[in-house]
Amino acid sequence: MGKVLRCAVIGLGRIGWSFHAPQIAGRDDMVLQAAVDPDEARLKDAQDRFGVKILTRDYRELAPEEIDLAVITSPTKFHCEQAVWFLEHGVDVFCDKPIALSLAEGKLMAETAARNGRKLMVYQPHRVTGEALTAQMILDSGKLGKVFLMARNCDNFSRRNDWQAIAGNGGGMLFNYGAHYIDQLLFLGKDTCATAKCETRTVVSRGDADDVVKALLTGKSGCLYEVSINMASSIGLPPLALYGDRGSAVEQPGGKWKLRYCESMPELRLNEKFAADGRKYPHEELPWQEEIMDAVQAKVEDFYDRVYGYFAGGKSPFVPVEETLEVMRTIELCRSSAVSAKGNS
Repeated sequence: MGKVLRCAVIGLGRIGWSFHAPQIAGRDDMVLQAAVDPDEARLKDAQDRFGVKILTRDYRELAPEEIDLAVITSPTKFHCEQAVWFLEHGVDVFCDKPIALSLAEGKLMAETAARNGRKLMVYQPHRVTGEALTAQMILDSGKLGKVFLMARNCDNFSRRNDWQAIAGNGGGMLFNYGAHYIDQLLFLGKDTCATAKCETRTVVSRGDADDVVKALLTGKSGCLYEVSINMASSIGLPPLALYGDRGSAVEQPGGKWKLRYCESMPELRLNEKFAADGRKYPHEELPWQEEIMDAVQAKVEDFYDRVYGYFAGGKSPFVPVEETLEVMRTIELCRSSAVSAKGNS
């Protein structure tokens, strides 16, 4: 076994407590050295469950020489401040999404890492979900032809009333789930965003942050990416759908995917006459093939293999910071578009 990575989890809330801390504590090549949270009861929980030795309410009380990696799982509004402090004190940073409140803050974090010779990576697990791995396999197969549209839907009925329901905290679905799905689509398309059109609404949320998002992104490749997040929907749409010029693929309930495609299409010539042949609308019988396939097993837990590989194993980052900043740039394009749309309504 190589180097044992000494980790500090900054924030023992939902994602820090339920995912990051157990992932670290369950590995032989990592140790949960320290925990930071303003809530004393949560610190006691970390000590009791994981045997954490260093406990503090303020991350600035940590001795940087005692940790190798700060895992920042605090609310979004604290990410930049905390990450910059650790990076300037010689500690690498693994940060939960979204990277920060703005592209400017994200750039500051990246620049601080580069200036101090430190490593920075953001947790973007929707690159390794079962739907993403299955979609990647379908795309690589070429069965759909040239893909022109990928649509990502997320539907639920959730009357949010926590800190993420407040826009000033970095709340809202564009920021929260949007960071996941925009990253997923751009990753699948190996693309970056050229333009974005977006509408947001606050429908059932108890705060002022958006809970409905409709975004249409145009990739620099020309592919369209549609992100629909509706937290005021009692009926869900297919989570992920791929559309190509020779067929389509749609994720279905129960871990299945349906594909319908043509391996080859007969030649079809354009008829420019105004008098339609036989006064009939165009119609052709195509040799469609249909498949029902099982989704690939998700590998979200394997993300920490990639974390260790980057921060201790000398491997390339699974999520390069440039791609994270592209997600933030795209979110800001969406925000700007949504504000303009409201102003013109």
